[in-house]
Amino acid sequence: MIDKKLIDVEFSFDGMLPEPTLDEMHYAGAKPFPDKFFIERSEWDDRINEHEKHKSSAEDFSGRFTHQGNSHECVCHAAHQAFMVAYNRQLGGLEHEVWLSPLALYTRITNGRQWGGSSVIDSMYEMIENGMLPEHDGPDGKNTQYEKFKHTVHQTAGRTEGWWPTKGWIKPRDLPNGWEETAEHFRALEVYTVPNRHAHASALLHGFVVVNGRNGHSIPHMKIVKENGRYLSKYKDSYNVFRYDSERLWGGGYIIRSTTTPHDPTNPAESTD
Repeated sequence: MIDKKLIDVEFSFDGMLPEPTLDEMHYAGAKPFPDKFFIERSEWDDRINEHEKHKSSAEDFSGRFTHQGNSHECVCHAAHQAFMVAYNRQLGGLEHEVWLSPLALYTRITNGRQWGGSSVIDSMYEMIENGMLPEHDGPDGKNTQYEKFKHTVHQTAGRTEGWWPTKGWIKPRDLPNGWEETAEHFRALEVYTVPNRHAHASALLHGFVVVNGRNGHSIPHMKIVKENGRYLSKYKDSYNVFRYDSERLWGGGYIIRSTTTPHDPTNPAESTD
């Protein structure tokens, strides 16, 4: 039984500026939601059951929570989840997971401004154009990614790790020289807008993360669940908690279907030191 307090939670502003229009999202690099992605409502229950059976929803390809603390970085924490799931899914699971930095994305799209938030279109565009940057720390422990990749930043992604944060806020000029060389191998490739509730449900039933938001807070939706005859959208909030939205709050935002990866043997993102 889902606690009613976790359903349709009302937020106060913590970083998300008003959502852009679909046309604005398309101009920034996203594509319209394909007709072939729509899944008829009559199929939803079967799809939900298949995901549960095979552990194939977006939630199953997300390796960690991140915690935004008292920051205004919710948009980039949500974007991070969408990227992480797309990346892990195309590599077949969590075996090759890379921990990426929401803060390194946020400081670039705000030009170093710490407070005031950002828009989903800005983080989406930056992931398409320049990509995400790995953290020093990874799933295998402290500094494991620092040793693997040429360019990383200190851990800033939340309180799931015991060493949060190691140094704190950074500005774009504080990023390691040549960071673009590594980040380009963690770029979003296929990005689609989510025009309505039907598209929202369909995207989740395909195993994608839907990034949208409301009340000034950005949300990464992970899966559709059904309880007491109604459908709910489960999201992995950037406060180390799962919450749920009813259908009236669905729609808007974007999904990431595919990303670049650093696993090409000739790829310079991985350190040769």
